[in-house]
Amino acid sequence: MLETERPGETVSSIARKHDLVTSILFRWRAERGFGKDKRAKLATVKLTGGGKSGAGSGSLVLHDLIPPPDGMSVVELDDGRRVFAPIGSDPQTVRAQVARQETAPC
Repeated sequence: MLETERPGETVSSIARKHDLVTSILFRWRAERGFGKDKRAKLATVKLTGGGKSGAGSGSLVLHDLIPPPDGMSVVELDDGRRVFAPIGSDPQTVRAQVARQETAPC
């Protein structure tokens, strides 16, 4: 999306470049606050404890960066990752399904 903010670039040209439908790129820009009158809101992130997340992977997880879509709820996995599942889903069943999909041969 930052490409669309470059001087001389248009949303349409960037959409064509990345084989995207123009309307989805406009929607993403609006959802993230990009536009001529409104700049994106940036959050300050402060790393503590050597930059490790506590999940043991050394990666930083920013919760609530993407809100769940309508009709979906967040299920936190054992390693700290989060997935969306339909509201009312059993969290243990969702975790088991994710584990099966990640260990299934390709």
